Amino acid sequence: MASSQIREVTTQATLEEKKKLKKEFNFFDMIFYTVAAIIGIDTLGAVSSNGGQALTWLLISAVTFLIPYGLLTAELGSTFTQEGGVYEWCKLAGGRFFAACGAMLYWISNPLWVGGTLSVTAIVAIKTLWFGNANYHFGGSVVSDAIIEMLIALVFIWGTTWCAIMSLRFGKWLSVFGSYVKLALFVLFMVLAITFVFGGHASGSHLTLADLVPTTNWGAVVTGILPALIFNWVGFELQNGAGEEMENPQRDVPRSIIRAGLIAVIAYGVIIAVILFALPKSQLSNASGFLAAFQIVSSVLPAPVATALGWLVALAIVIALASSGGTWIIGADRTYAICALDRTAPVLLGRFSGRYGTPIVVNTMSGIVATIAMAAAILVTAFGSGTTATLFQLVLGFTISTTTLSYLFIFPAYIILRYKYPNVPRVYRVPGGMFGAWIVTLLPLTYAVLASYFILFPLDSTVGSLGRLTYELTQFIPLALIFLLTVVFYVWGQMESRNKDVEVELNISAGVGAGE
Repeated sequence: MASSQIREVTTQATLEEKKKLKKEFNFFDMIFYTVAAIIGIDTLGAVSSNGGQALTWLLISAVTFLIPYGLLTAELGSTFTQEGGVYEWCKLAGGRFFAACGAMLYWISNPLWVGGTLSVTAIVAIKTLWFGNANYHFGGSVVSDAIIEMLIALVFIWGTTWCAIMSLRFGKWLSVFGSYVKLALFVLFMVLAITFVFGGHASGSHLTLADLVPTTNWGAVVTGILPALIFNWVGFELQNGAGEEMENPQRDVPRSIIRAGLIAVIAYGVIIAVILFALPKSQLSNASGFLAAFQIVSSVLPAPVATALGWLVALAIVIALASSGGTWIIGADRTYAICALDRTAPVLLGRFSGRYGTPIVVNTMSGIVATIAMAAAILVTAFGSGTTATLFQLVLGFTISTTTLSYLFIFPAYIILRYKYPNVPRVYRVPGGMFGAWIVTLLPLTYAVLASYFILFPLDSTVGSLGRLTYELTQFIPLALIFLLTVVFYVWGQMESRNKDVEVELNISAGVGAGE
């Protein structure tokens, strides 16, 4: 008979802080929380700028990456339901240091993303749709422009952070409402795009069915298309950061993943198809892709209506971006808080609020890191030789690399746990026995390896005007610092002798842990 209990070494601090958790995460919340995590607006241009084959690769990757990844996560998330999801899976599979490396990469990419890519996109949205030009200067000068940009970004960053600090009962509504806003934006865009095309406003060379055929230029695929697609697809496991705050994770995790995955595939497939087929090839852009596309198709409206709608759409885009960032902050911060409580980082970083039941210290640290990233991004763009497009490329490239590298820890953890705990009862199990388990491990792992390698060592054509040395320094120096920080935090956590190790039994059938 399969045993429903396994033993794990945890800490006194972990057991104490988990007493503050509240079960406020239900099935409905989990669906739209995951939708908010997966569907993003900031990378639509990066994908669609690759032309018709981007849609083909979207569908190919949905079958060969998203589905196996979803099956893998459904089994992990419904079997090992501890708070901190990713960290706990990696710890059970490879030990504390292995898990600490994965958790650090998984966490750090998010405040950098919020402070960099999302803040930049939010500012560009306001400038483009409120003032008609992405290069508009607030106040008429570089200095005043930088100051006002920072003020806008501070509101964006700390508003997002505040939603993560508040109780999950409140914070989750940023994800749910943001999902609605994204889907509403997509519907609005599609209506305008159809009107634009059938009204005879689309001029120039358009994509044809022949453009959908995947290119034989594999370098362009692995450096330009697949990394952006994988970055768009990931997020299924994020809800398990709040595993012990779910009402019924063993029942709801697989069901929510299936529904969120279907919504994401349909939403991405339809919106990218509309962008590609509605706009002439010459108008497909990168950094501000969705914004540029919206400006073009909204030209079918009378000017006063288009202007008023643009103001509302800019606000909607900011909310949509905040929901993406806030969703990842909520899940990844909980993951790293549990990591810190488990003696792999300073225990202070893992403290949960007794009032809100949230990891308030690491939430605040995320806001600080995002603020530093934002200030650096704006100052480099304003007073350096960089441009918004260049900055977007650098920040997005680093965010994708840290994110995909973290999955090099997560995907192997699944197959290791299959072998390490074969008799643990699994409410949901990937079909096909161990053969099926290997398939759903190797397919997404291959994507993650390829994306990680080629985002770190891209082709010369991808590097462009930056130069290879400049590009790779912006990737490897921060990664080296992140690894060093992981080691320092790990040693720090191990030296905190007051946080004693405690052996607990994890009752897998009930989805909870109990100390002995």
